[in-house]
Amino acid sequence: MKIRIQHNGTRQFLRGVDTWTDSCEGARQFATSIEAFRHCVEHKLGGVNIIVDRGTARPPIIIPVEIPACTGKPATGFPQLVPR
Repeated sequence: MKIRIQHNGTRQFLRGVDTWTDSCEGARQFATSIEAFRHCVEHKLGGVNIIVDRGTARPPIIIPVEIPACTGKPATGFPQLVPR
């Protein structure tokens, strides 16, 4: 099982604390979805999905993460979100 964070707008995957990549192979992997969610909260990453890849035989689980306090001031390096 592989757990990654993906930006909703750009579809890029989180690579480091403030870097993103187009490739899911180069993305940071988390041990659990809770760890990935904590990372989002600690680094103010809203407008992302936690992707739980369970292998080719099963569809991924997609967990949307919206943190209202994050919409006005995204973390350094985070792609700017367009207000709704």
